[in-house]
Amino acid sequence: MTKPIPKPNPETKPFWDGCAAGELRLQRCNACGHVQFYPRKLCSACFSPDVSWFTASGRGEVISWSLVALPSAPGFEDELPFTSILVKLDEGPTMLSVLRECEYESISQGMPISVIFEKRTEEISVPYFKPAE
Repeated sequence: MTKPIPKPNPETKPFWDGCAAGELRLQRCNACGHVQFYPRKLCSACFSPDVSWFTASGRGEVISWSLVALPSAPGFEDELPFTSILVKLDEGPTMLSVLRECEYESISQGMPISVIFEKRTEEISVPYFKPAE
């Protein structure tokens, strides 16, 4: 079994193109300045359609974490157990991801982390995080 491959749509394609290029791209509202994740047609703060893309720092901190010991979707059995994390990006939004290269016992709230990418296909890479150096 292989891992699922994300299917970009017009709203998410710039995000996935960024991941393939090794960049974490986010949207910023040009009307109110709000930075958002996940990608949308409208600003989630003021509902303006005037949103644009920028390359984020790829840094953030752990807000919360959980050890995943049972497979929740086909294709991830070989990764068990893994650590699911809620990330507060330096730019403001939160995102759900997986923490790599870190023992579960070493994780702490506020721990600095940085993005890494796992290549799934030539066109699709998925963002994960590791402890910041």
